[in-house]
Amino acid sequence: MTPSAKITLYLSANNKILALPSGSGRRWAETALHLAGFTQNHDRTHALSLHDQAQARQALTHLHQAARDCQVTVATHPRPYLGDIAEAIVAALPGHWRADVEPLPQEQDPHYLRDFLWETGNIYNLLERGPLGFAAILRDGGGTELLMIERPSDGSYMVGALIPSPDYVHVTGPAPRSVTASDARLAARFIQTRLLPDYERAVHLSRLDEAEEDLRWALEAREPGEYDTVDLEAALYRFRTHATAFIATLRGGQPLSAEQAVFLDRVEDGLRLDELDDPDPEALSDAGVVWLIDGEELIEMARAATPPAPVTPTKPKALATAALPPAVAATAPGPRR
Repeated sequence: MTPSAKITLYLSANNKILALPSGSGRRWAETALHLAGFTQNHDRTHALSLHDQAQARQALTHLHQAARDCQVTVATHPRPYLGDIAEAIVAALPGHWRADVEPLPQEQDPHYLRDFLWETGNIYNLLERGPLGFAAILRDGGGTELLMIERPSDGSYMVGALIPSPDYVHVTGPAPRSVTASDARLAARFIQTRLLPDYERAVHLSRLDEAEEDLRWALEAREPGEYDTVDLEAALYRFRTHATAFIATLRGGQPLSAEQAVFLDRVEDGLRLDELDDPDPEALSDAGVVWLIDGEELIEMARAATPPAPVTPTKPKALATAALPPAVAATAPGPRR
């Protein structure tokens, strides 16, 4: 029995066609693409430039012939390439976001992403079924990472949060809820107005839980010999990291009283937050004292500044999705029967 193999063609906004080979007989699909003149990329995709329309038509004709000889199915994806949608989304988000696209040609490929997904909902279920073709990871450069996939049933774009690195925070807060949109513009708006505020609230609550737990442990183990010095230094470092975020949140929120402003300045100086990663031993010792004396009050102020839980939105009305331009669609081979 001949192994199954498939080539899916995606039209990119960069004036090229991307081909994604998949199936247990993927090497036959790769052979067909090589014979047709497609260029192999480092990420298991193949590309065909559309700058020369006549040459592109000829390459697609050759691909159809080679695929038939290799018993490979060729199909044209009816919607825009996911990477282009991801680039449009990050361009519309505030800050310095970037999008990294990952091909997921094999059925087992999406599975590893499930372990990093914060919310176990619809996106998790789609990753469990696989394959999905492509996924995109949207990164803000500051530790926030979002996963974006295309829902096969209707072409909607689903975006959910990935779990922050344990070096950043151990998550305990409720998972941010994913958003679904029919196009890049709506996706960017829903990310900015729903997902990111939900994400920031969940991270804030997780920071509070970790800071409270560390401080409680440190206060209960103040007698010499009751704690490991390395563990105590690690807990202090975590608190100083969280304190940096707490103080930024407090200063960026409601106006502070003069007393509160003075308190934050004193804590910031005492914890030596301007030299978070490399304080001298004496400064670290002083920071430990500030932690034990003023830590509880800082946590209380930060908890009072917790953003409210977001309101559950109504589902947006689905919009029509775009297909390939007629000129390209006419030259691209459809599924073989």
